[in-house]
Amino acid sequence: MTAPAGTPGTAPSGAADAPLDDLERRWRATWPQALAAWGRTTRLHPPVLHQQPCGMPSWAWYDVEDVEVHVDLTVVRERGVEDHALAVLAHEIGHHLLAPVDRASHVRIAARVQAGLVDMDHLVGLVANLWCDLLINDRLQRRAGVDRAALSAAVGPPVADDVLMLLVLRTNEVLWGLPRGTLVGAHAAPDAQAMLCARLVRAYARDPVGGAAGFASLVRTTVPEEQLRDLGARTRTLVRVACGGPGGDDGSVPFGVATDPTLGAPVLHPSLDPRVVGAGTVEAAVGEDGEVPPPGGGNVLEPAALHAVLAALGATTSREDVAIAWYREHAARHLVPFPTRRRPRPADELIAGLEPWEVGDDLASVDWTGTMTASPVVVPGMTTVRRAYLDDPEEESEQRLVDLDLYLDSSGSMPDPSRTRAPIALAGAILALSALRAGARVQATTWSGAGQVAGTDGFTRDADAVLRAVVAYFGGATSFPLALLRRTHLGDPDTGAPPTRRGPTHVAVISDDGIATMFGMGWPRAADPRHDDPTAGEALRAAEGGGTLVLHARPQWVATFEQRAQGYAVHSVLTDEDLLTFVRRMAASTWGGDEA
Repeated sequence: MTAPAGTPGTAPSGAADAPLDDLERRWRATWPQALAAWGRTTRLHPPVLHQQPCGMPSWAWYDVEDVEVHVDLTVVRERGVEDHALAVLAHEIGHHLLAPVDRASHVRIAARVQAGLVDMDHLVGLVANLWCDLLINDRLQRRAGVDRAALSAAVGPPVADDVLMLLVLRTNEVLWGLPRGTLVGAHAAPDAQAMLCARLVRAYARDPVGGAAGFASLVRTTVPEEQLRDLGARTRTLVRVACGGPGGDDGSVPFGVATDPTLGAPVLHPSLDPRVVGAGTVEAAVGEDGEVPPPGGGNVLEPAALHAVLAALGATTSREDVAIAWYREHAARHLVPFPTRRRPRPADELIAGLEPWEVGDDLASVDWTGTMTASPVVVPGMTTVRRAYLDDPEEESEQRLVDLDLYLDSSGSMPDPSRTRAPIALAGAILALSALRAGARVQATTWSGAGQVAGTDGFTRDADAVLRAVVAYFGGATSFPLALLRRTHLGDPDTGAPPTRRGPTHVAVISDDGIATMFGMGWPRAADPRHDDPTAGEALRAAEGGGTLVLHARPQWVATFEQRAQGYAVHSVLTDEDLLTFVRRMAASTWGGDEA
């Protein structure tokens, strides 16, 4: 990891044992100047300067989560860059202000880099960092008067076969108008690709996310594949240029990433990007019959793809947690009004005047304040009085929230919501989060074959626990948990225990044609509806909150099944458009309730 003796950037003999206090003072004194390189109003607390080795693959890094700059002074001295404090510190401030700025942008850039690299996920973090470095260094060198070229020259050129670093450094030579070989030395460098990369940097100088896929695509087509596959195990490139520190992995998914439609946009190689080479050049290069994907557009990342991006950045977030965040974010835009029910409330008594209290009346009804006010001498039946009350003639009622009892089919015929975008699962998330937003409680149950039942184990207001049930997946057979439905709304016939719900509850089921098991295994094989199990209908009536069946099935099948749904409202949801139709119907009917 250290430079060979006698090469540029090597610390003098014995310097490794010298104290670092003076070096720390000099670097700390340079901090205000580094901030000023980005503008007079730039604010960031002083850097953390380490005098003990940190084990990081660079001399400096920016921590996105803690929003602070770190410098390993032992590596600074080892690499012989003690006199380049301004270039190093100003560069790390650039990660705070330009690229990636925050963790959400960090993930967005990584997502586009992953798309450009195609099948080289192990390089996502490195290539994303190199792209951000190019943008930051070009701005500092050209506009802020910070000599980043001198820092690169002090480190020395890369080895002859390091095509990735030769591409980056040759690009810097082109960007800054330096003579060829100033940074790459005498090594052969990919000149044509570097020229293209320089134009890419200028075209996306203020749009790190927009240009990330193009840079990754350029890297993928420039660096030999065997070098790319081997690069994950090598450290020389990381030590030379990377400044990405801890990824800020707090186990969360940045809000806004899951619904960003640009992250699934087609990847444009810089040679085909009109922003880089001009629209006329693209048309000439592609030809009359060629087709170039339009910039922008695209689709959002699916749950598994988003998890792959986070994993490529070194995050430890589980696939289940990513799916929970994904469905929470997508459902938030479609929440529906939650129903309530009116129930009679005992009329309040209206206080009237005083009336005589006679012997034989309830002694507790004596109004002693009124009695003593009328006469200081108390004579029962003569001076005693009591308060009179009038009944309120108006009948009153109170609003009562309707809880949600949600059942989610996770048999093998249903899509796995933790892997792919599943409109049917999103419908369940919308119902659950709508209920929780209104203040109701939710019991969420995931079911598949016999004995394959999981969920919240009762009604709760814990959104994470509910969504964990929404994205859970068994992938087994299909057998609706009628026993649980019966215990919840009808009580336990074996023990005589009462129903576990406490008030009006809406029953909702997410399934496909496996919903037949909810109404008895005889359907649809038996043509006679009398063979159906009545438990589902009885539970619906006892719940007093209506019922909804959201089915991943064709509308024709759903229309036929509706005749035997025992009072449940039935909806077909196969596509995103079906989902929007379902949401509109729910919002209009407040789930079939007669009270808004």
